[in-house]
Amino acid sequence: MTETAAPELLRCLSIAELSPAERQVEKIHVEAVECAAIAKRLDILSIESLSVQLELFRDLTGDVTLVGRIVADIVQACVVTLEPVTQHVDAPLYQRFSSRAEEEEGEDEDPVEPIVDDEIEVGDVIVQNLSLALDPYPRAPEAEFKEVDDEAGKPTGPFAVLAVLRDGGEK
Repeated sequence: MTETAAPELLRCLSIAELSPAERQVEKIHVEAVECAAIAKRLDILSIESLSVQLELFRDLTGDVTLVGRIVADIVQACVVTLEPVTQHVDAPLYQRFSSRAEEEEGEDEDPVEPIVDDEIEVGDVIVQNLSLALDPYPRAPEAEFKEVDDEAGKPTGPFAVLAVLRDGGEK
C-alpha cells in the first residue's frame, strides 16, 4: 500500500451557490509555508510570493469553468553557474470542472477535474500551471556557455577509429 503525500496547496472552493450565468470571483494568497512546499515539489530555490485571481462560471450542464491569472515571484538556479535567478511569473489559468469528469474526458481534450459535493479543489491546478510557466533554462545575466571542442586533437576521417586502435587507443 502506497501513501500519498499531502498536497502542497489545498484550496477547496464551494460552488453550491453558483448558478448559471453568474460568476464567482476568488483571490488566493499563498502562505510562506505553502510556498516553500511548492518550491520543493517544483525543485526550485524558492517562491517569494504567489497569488491567484480566479473567476468561476457555471454553464447550464452544471460544469464550471475556471479562468484566472497566476502571479508569482520565484527564484531558480542558473543552469550555467547555479547562481540564484529571479523570475516574475504572470501566467493565464484555465480549467474545466465537471461532476461527469471521468465519462466526459477524451484523449484529444484537456483533462477535466471533478466536482465533488459542490466543491472544486484548485490548489493542484494552480501548482501544475505554475510549473508550466517556469523558465526551463534560467540563466544569470552574465552567464555564458563555453563551448568545448571534444574532437580537438583526434584524428578525423573514415579510418579515424582504426588509427586510434593502431596507436594504442591514446590520442
